[in-house]
Amino acid sequence: MKNNNLVLKPPLNGVKEKKPTSLRDLGTGYRQAFVTFIDVLGFRQIISDKKSEEINIILDKMGFFSNQPQLRCHPYSQTKHLPMVLQFSDSIIRVQPVDENDENIRILDFFHEEITTLLLAQGNLVCNGVLVRGGLTYGEVCVHKNRIFGPAFNNAYFIESSLARYPRIVIEECLCSYGNSNPVLKNVSYHDWVSVSSHIYDYLERADDGQWAINYLPHLYEAYRTSKIQNIEVLTAHRDQLTKLLIAAKAKGNPEVLSKIRWVASYHNRIIQNNFRRLLEKNGNMEDSLLVSLD
Repeated sequence: MKNNNLVLKPPLNGVKEKKPTSLRDLGTGYRQAFVTFIDVLGFRQIISDKKSEEINIILDKMGFFSNQPQLRCHPYSQTKHLPMVLQFSDSIIRVQPVDENDENIRILDFFHEEITTLLLAQGNLVCNGVLVRGGLTYGEVCVHKNRIFGPAFNNAYFIESSLARYPRIVIEECLCSYGNSNPVLKNVSYHDWVSVSSHIYDYLERADDGQWAINYLPHLYEAYRTSKIQNIEVLTAHRDQLTKLLIAAKAKGNPEVLSKIRWVASYHNRIIQNNFRRLLEKNGNMEDSLLVSLD
């Protein structure tokens, strides 16, 4: 949004901190919305291995970081424009409704907001030992009487369950396209798309398999924090949690889970080597200490 800088700056004048709501009744018809489906990696194994008290701690983290307050300027701070969050079992559903007939709001602002919010949620979860997989799409969804369904809901679940595969949040291909298939581009001027999409693409990366996914770690390092946490502590927390998860997965001997944790550990190592070279040199080449051992 024009005055919304969740990632890089502290709150600005005139910006309100607003939490997502629970499901609001939007009527019996379909509404256009950004829909995200997220779940915990390896939850079936977690159910088998952990006590219910430990599982509840994991699910509490899922709910907490997926439901963080967001910085919203008027009119985006109005309740009707706030996202909705639903948690069931290990799954989180985020619905950001878009009223395409409201001249005071832009679909592009909502898209940017969802990307930055998911970026912070995913990064915070990893730094707290929870790996997630997700899919973000845009389309028709019905939210009525505490129920949710529709093509966008189905598509978000398909992206999460079939395309994401690894601990990443995948963005539907058409949302990153400059072509006519992009529903965001259809509703904004080309100039607006170019001016904002440059920031959006900075938060994403195209993986080797061609999927667009959120590239959260560099921006999590830069994120504004009110606490006294140092930037370097974000990287060490990310490293430490991945190391613990790898050790636990090796002990359990689950090759599928182990391969997926190694995937995100490899992502961590690549970002450290590519994005933080100056930091490493400034601190006497801390590369070895910041990298995750895959063995």
